[in-house]
Amino acid sequence: MARSSGGPAAVAELRSGQRSRAMLLLRALVDIASAHPALPGPLPPPRDAWHLLVRAERRSPAAVDRLLLHPPVGVWLNRCLRRLRGLESGDGPLWSAVGYLHAVAASAALLAGIDFRGAVPVRDGGVILPALGFARLPDRADVAEVVMTDRKAAVVSGPYAVTLPADFSEEAPGWHGLRRLRGEHRGIVCSPYVDDIDPYRDFLRIRGPQRLTDKERQGWQERFDSAWRLVAQQREVDPRGIGACLSSVVPVPYVAWPEPFSASSPEAYGCVLLGGATDPLTLAAALVHEAQHIKLSALMDLVPLIEQGLEEIHYAPWRLDPRPLRGLFQGVYAFAGVTGFWQDRLRRAGSGPAGDTAAFEFALRRAQTSSGLRTLLDHAELTPMGQEFLHRLEERLAQWLARPVPSVPGRLAADLIEDHRMVHRMRHLRPDPGRLAQWARAWRERSEPPRELPGTSVRPTRTEALTRPALARLRLRDPEGFARLREAGGAGSPDGGDAPDRTDLDRAAPDRAALNRVALDRADLNRAAPDRADLDWAAGDTTAALRRYRGRVAADPDDIAAWAGLALSLPGGPARTALLSHPELVLAVHREVRTAPGTGPDPVALARWIGARTGR
Repeated sequence: MARSSGGPAAVAELRSGQRSRAMLLLRALVDIASAHPALPGPLPPPRDAWHLLVRAERRSPAAVDRLLLHPPVGVWLNRCLRRLRGLESGDGPLWSAVGYLHAVAASAALLAGIDFRGAVPVRDGGVILPALGFARLPDRADVAEVVMTDRKAAVVSGPYAVTLPADFSEEAPGWHGLRRLRGEHRGIVCSPYVDDIDPYRDFLRIRGPQRLTDKERQGWQERFDSAWRLVAQQREVDPRGIGACLSSVVPVPYVAWPEPFSASSPEAYGCVLLGGATDPLTLAAALVHEAQHIKLSALMDLVPLIEQGLEEIHYAPWRLDPRPLRGLFQGVYAFAGVTGFWQDRLRRAGSGPAGDTAAFEFALRRAQTSSGLRTLLDHAELTPMGQEFLHRLEERLAQWLARPVPSVPGRLAADLIEDHRMVHRMRHLRPDPGRLAQWARAWRERSEPPRELPGTSVRPTRTEALTRPALARLRLRDPEGFARLREAGGAGSPDGGDAPDRTDLDRAAPDRAALNRVALDRADLNRAAPDRADLDWAAGDTTAALRRYRGRVAADPDDIAAWAGLALSLPGGPARTALLSHPELVLAVHREVRTAPGTGPDPVALARWIGARTGR
């Protein structure tokens, strides 16, 4: 997996391990639930569902496998076990949550084609049959029955009955079948469910059915098909392996800025949460990214690669919040896959905006991966297998790091690596108060500070989205749209000039699709319209950017993004060196010596003074 990123044979082994894991969890749940004093409630005993599953497996092992590997079943198993053990609270009665087991057994029996009659819980106005669909019921009963006779199936509640179609994925009166997306390119197929009905489809929270309209589903299909074509074209991450491990896509309402939201979980093997519409390139990269997470999580269930890894937190170059080493391992592998995807796009794209965009993403992702990998090799307690895994990954990454990229995409990517690291350090690192006071006193008295730098402690705190990555992407993908936005003046800055109104911004960037591609849609612009200093930085006009970042820091000395922008715009020298190497110290000394707003020292002079002394 470290070398070829996992083809179909490797994924088959991973799926086998996940099936065994699900069986163990399921048996544990049945045993614990059978002895629980508050169960079974109005449903039959949990062992009845277990016996139905045994019957189904004897008739059709594939039917039971389909249920055991259905992502919502994995989410439910983990949530329900934690609730039974008192480790998690839940909404709704316990018997209803445990009763999902009866729905799992009913689905397996329906797929196996055996005659049966079984009680299942009713919730959210109907009955969910995992991996099959949702039957809407008009009454308010707590329990319904699923009946299969002579291959005719129905969900029955009192006088009401919903007849299930022969093809469970089809629509029928009262029945919403679980539908699929489909992507195919040169015989490489990926056909995950698009799950909009199962209460456990979203591993971040339990949600009732939210059926996509025909138009919404068609939009997802078109975007997925276009994205899959890009995934299948590349050969850096085996596309057949990606197709084999993506079993469900879940549309969710979550947003992330400046990049679209996507997520996966070890508890939901094969599931990807996706928020909102995005362009095919971004969606394709997200699919590769999440597939890497899915594969590594399944591998780590089988093979220990890292010991512990949750006790200490470190800088992750793709997130502003500190991450545990185990999470860093996941990020390194995921972004190695994304790096490979963009390397392939760079090879295919040629010159122009497409080539510049691919070069930028490739340069950014390889640098992030390299940084995270070095942290793991320096700090993680790896098993022998984990060391071998990462060293093979390191060999592959070395080839990518040796590849040259054009100057403008390379400069933007390098700046953003520094930008992210500085913002992280200023946001989360706190210098030792005693040493900090000595440095502040030395500045006030124009004396020499201690030779030792203040030690720092990590204090995770609120993070914020950065605008500069989105502007870099806009400049490369849509140079004309970026020029219009810059001409309109962005959001203004403290050095003078009025900010444009909403009409100015709309006129500056009328290509809504271009803005969507970089996550700068209307809502984002309303929330955080691009600042003039950031626009100047993205354009490469460091003189104008430096002047405006100075103005921002003067207006708000705690504007961390402005401090980082200041460093990016400074020419080489002690001031730039200090801000790049010890931004938390420069900011902390500035805070220590200022007595009121507008009374602090000149930020560049302070940074120059610190840089001259830390470089001794």
